Amino acid sequence: MQTACPPGAPSLHPRRADQWHVTLCFIGHAVDAAVMPALLDAFADAATRIPPHVCSIERLAYWPQSGAVVALPHPCPALQALCDAARDAVRRIGIVPAQATTQPHLTLAYLDKHLGPQPWLDRIACATGPLAVDGFELLFNPGGVTMRSRTGR
Repeated sequence: MQTACPPGAPSLHPRRADQWHVTLCFIGHAVDAAVMPALLDAFADAATRIPPHVCSIERLAYWPQSGAVVALPHPCPALQALCDAARDAVRRIGIVPAQATTQPHLTLAYLDKHLGPQPWLDRIACATGPLAVDGFELLFNPGGVTMRSRTGR
């Protein structure tokens, strides 16, 4: 991404590889610790219904609302089912997700928010080997609570 970013483009702020995670459902910033056991039980139920699977990255996209540069997977029914099951699990215990995450994605970097289209991202080849998805976990980060998909390589 950094070498593909054209001169004069907005400043790109890549995430370190140890910060990468696949977002299935953004829960929000203010989740009461008292709901954690129910949340983990709901996720465990969702995880048992979705078998391990593989996916691959189709393309990069810029999301102006958040400024995120994300990697989007090729259509993968099992990964989408895991995303939907995670969202439904959250709702079943009474949490309304802070944002409607309807598409699993990997956040790679940030640009400024509310920029126009970033066509240079379309020129970045995303041919990667398959990513094995064998589960997901609750991820706590300074910005809130996120779920991430565990992937094998």
